[in-house]
Amino acid sequence: MPPSGGEKDETPPVLLSISPADSSLNLRPKMIELRFNKFMEVKELEKNMRLSPLIPITPTVTSYAKRVEITLADSLLLPNTTYRIDLGNALVDNREATPYKDFVFTFSTGSYFDSLELRGQAFDAASGLPDSAVLVVLYPESESDSAVFKTKPLYTVLSDARGNFVFKSLPAQQFSMYTISDANNNLIYDRGEEKIGFLGSRVAPGLGTDTSYIFYLFKENLVIPASDSLPEVDTSGSVAAGGLRGRSKRASASNTKSAGYYVNVDTSDRSKRTQELTRDIEVELFTELSELDSAKVYLSYESGNIEVEAVQRLKVDSGKMFISTQWQPDKLYTLRLVKGWAKDSSGTELAPGKYLFRTKREDDYGKIKVHIHAAYYGPQFVLQLFNDDKTFYQKPVTDSIVTIPLLQPGAYKLRIIVDSNQNGVWDAGVYLEGKQPEKVIPYLNTIQLKAGWENELDFQPQAPAPAPKEEVPATPVAAPEEEK
Repeated sequence: MPPSGGEKDETPPVLLSISPADSSLNLRPKMIELRFNKFMEVKELEKNMRLSPLIPITPTVTSYAKRVEITLADSLLLPNTTYRIDLGNALVDNREATPYKDFVFTFSTGSYFDSLELRGQAFDAASGLPDSAVLVVLYPESESDSAVFKTKPLYTVLSDARGNFVFKSLPAQQFSMYTISDANNNLIYDRGEEKIGFLGSRVAPGLGTDTSYIFYLFKENLVIPASDSLPEVDTSGSVAAGGLRGRSKRASASNTKSAGYYVNVDTSDRSKRTQELTRDIEVELFTELSELDSAKVYLSYESGNIEVEAVQRLKVDSGKMFISTQWQPDKLYTLRLVKGWAKDSSGTELAPGKYLFRTKREDDYGKIKVHIHAAYYGPQFVLQLFNDDKTFYQKPVTDSIVTIPLLQPGAYKLRIIVDSNQNGVWDAGVYLEGKQPEKVIPYLNTIQLKAGWENELDFQPQAPAPAPKEEVPATPVAAPEEEK
């Protein structure tokens, strides 16, 4: 056997020397040289490097064997300013890529170190939960409100996993502070594509840690699409020609192509419960309709060997016809599309059809019963049950107990929307108008629901916790007599 090569070397590199010395005053370095005990490489510099404040020309970081050089455009450094170069975990050895963690170099171009701070916490406005890895930026107070989407900021920092952030080594001046979800790493807020959080007033750094600024990030709704849906079709009459539109789609079977439509129900086994009690029948239309006779669309179900006609409503929207009714559980239904029920734009009648299918039982679903604190009763509080891509319940809180039945087994989340304008939905903010998003109170646990189960829970909202002081890493500063 060939030799194994020994154990994997996971020992972090050791910094042997640094020139010029860290935490130096009256310094304008052109190059900072680091010497390690291992051969070094630079990995993912753009992801790891943070400059405070930003320098117009980004420093270059290059490795040469056991030496790493940081080159700066010293002529662009501001006078009497404290600079902080944070390389994160970008410096690694060239064998096992073990990082020299959290390298930070601090220097001042003046005779003192700035030692003031700003700290806070970032939340996602739509969920009410902490927002991690968002960019927090500072602009000089002289900049206008539009600077956040036009120019790069002076100072930047990232929020941690709990949404907490802190700026260190700040001068005694006022700033405009924002949070943005900088997806493309351009340090600028891209309106309509990224989230933003703002305060509406200037902030001043301080020596203490008692002041914590809270941000709620939201994505602005800059474009509201016009509705392209068509009105509901009542079963009491028929629709005249010219108003019903369909989408041109390819069908998977030849008989569907010739029919001009596809009914989305499972007719393969009449004993199999497939139709959801919470879902309408969808009929995909492959051609534009010029006429729809709702009197020739029949829906019925069997009850004790008797066929009972079901009350139904029709609606045509975005190339589909929806048939809605109050479903009876575990019943065999029949949908009949009688000859002449619809015509396409050329005046040709769509083929008739007959479809038999069975509805699900109530025991195929779960139920959630929510006990809500009395402080959240009223039309301005909206309870919402949702998962990652769909909302299942959204109504104002009018009672201390809310029961939500007929839910598919799975994971769900709850929140209460503080609906200030009482329009029944959560509204994002508008930055240039100074309008903040509506507040959201999250239920912190995910609800795991099983078929046939009733989950009963107490909604006890929790206020946002302040940023924990002990988790903020300290920044090296000069001796007290050198501070301003």
